[in-house]
Amino acid sequence: MTFTLPPMDSEQPPAFTDATGCKVWLERAPQANAVQMQALLLRQINLLNRFQIPANDRLAILELLRPAVHAAQEEIAKRFSGRPLPLAPPEQAAFESCRTLWNALGAGYLRCLESSLNKDSISRDRAVRSAQRALATLAMMQIDFYRASRQAEREHWRLVHEIFSLAEEFGVAGTAVEDPLRQGSLPSSPLAAWSEILLLQIASPHELSHRQMNWMARWARRWSVKTALFRSAPPLDGRSFPLCVDLLSDQPASYLPRSGEGARWLDVGDLRHSIKKRLAMLESGAKPAELQLGDDCTQPACGDLLKQLYLRWCKGGIARRHERRPVSNGCQFIGGLEAIHYYLSGRKRFEQPGMPDLDRLRREREQMATFGRNGAPGEVTQSIELGYMKEQWQVVENWRMLDESASGMRITRSLSRNGVRVGNGLLVAVQPDDAREPLLGMVRWVMLEGNDALSAGINIFAGKPEAVALRTSGLEIGNDRWHQGFLLPEVAIVNQPPSLITPIGWYRRDRIIEIYAENQPIKLRVTGILERGFDFERLSWQQIT
Repeated sequence: MTFTLPPMDSEQPPAFTDATGCKVWLERAPQANAVQMQALLLRQINLLNRFQIPANDRLAILELLRPAVHAAQEEIAKRFSGRPLPLAPPEQAAFESCRTLWNALGAGYLRCLESSLNKDSISRDRAVRSAQRALATLAMMQIDFYRASRQAEREHWRLVHEIFSLAEEFGVAGTAVEDPLRQGSLPSSPLAAWSEILLLQIASPHELSHRQMNWMARWARRWSVKTALFRSAPPLDGRSFPLCVDLLSDQPASYLPRSGEGARWLDVGDLRHSIKKRLAMLESGAKPAELQLGDDCTQPACGDLLKQLYLRWCKGGIARRHERRPVSNGCQFIGGLEAIHYYLSGRKRFEQPGMPDLDRLRREREQMATFGRNGAPGEVTQSIELGYMKEQWQVVENWRMLDESASGMRITRSLSRNGVRVGNGLLVAVQPDDAREPLLGMVRWVMLEGNDALSAGINIFAGKPEAVALRTSGLEIGNDRWHQGFLLPEVAIVNQPPSLITPIGWYRRDRIIEIYAENQPIKLRVTGILERGFDFERLSWQQIT
């Protein structure tokens, strides 16, 4: 199980054994220091989980500690959320420390649930709160998995279903309970917390940006009360599709039909109605904050994400545009705009068009002063030719293809091989072993598979990319430096207009951009943005004659 209950041991008590003592401890604790607070909370909760005290006192203590746990965890999670993979050692340590504390808190609530198996009224109240809190803790742990670009493990899903099954068996699955920390004034229940966990997974969270992830998680938590549970398949009305899950399995929900004693169906009809109403109001000009979507939500990004979730949560998912087919080829992989430009330019260092390369002259003088001649031995020479320190990262990496379609591919590599860190939205070039030229695209999702493999989904941009130099045009154009970029042609068969790939932050409608290609300067006017990635923007344009 994810939550492992330790054996009871009364030899070393925690710093408090009742609610009064816990309040005093919290008042003295360094809550402004998240790292120190996390460590102190972990120690005291672990001691509490081993110490024999009345169940009501245990639950009261956990309820007092819970807000402090959430505050510390949210602060520590900023250290690994949305970071490229593989995580750096400090980021990995932050993830592991958060996971350990969620485990300890969840194990505490399981202790309370374990002591509530007899069916008197006091035990029933304690059981519903303990089950809801344990599932809510698992939801928070699951969000951290997605923030760190990991999948929730099978043991996670087994425990989720076991806790909910206990709530069902006890007759409290749908019983309302207050949860002001996570739900505000709205009631929750074990069913709502369990539904939230299912909605988080079915939203394809690995394809979302850090900002989108936060919005999705908030909406899943808030709207999880709008679901209903059935033990047999409900009649289909064509407007929404129920989620199917097997409580006896170690798998998340899906839209595939299930059978057997553990089969359950989660009806999302009310959720569909709520999202559809908000989408209509957004299209009529309502602000996201007015629809209780969040003060940090902005248009049109909010509406776009809500449309995706509407399809994933209520309409059976998003159909693929192109069929995937399994493959087992190798491929070369290059990550990052500057490295790709170097490679597609014929492995030539980027120089400012039409003017002396002052940087090269400066480096040659430094080399002459250092080595007594132009050029430097070994790795230094290679670094100069590449335009960056070769010893810091490799240009071309070897990955393995798992499947492909007309518009993308899924690739993987072992973590034992060094390579560039990969995150959602990274501009990449990939060249399968059987392809003549590299293909330009972006990372749609990236995920750690187990502990030894990195997998990524790549969206391919159609057409042959041309490496160009570009700069913004204005009154002082002569003073502007040139930057690396790419031209992509129009591809009518996939309705792709001609586009220009620029560094991040260049988009502004009607901006004039000058490009230098094939020794000819051309001026373009930006007409729109087609894609915004981690390190690039893909813009539509019209040529200025």
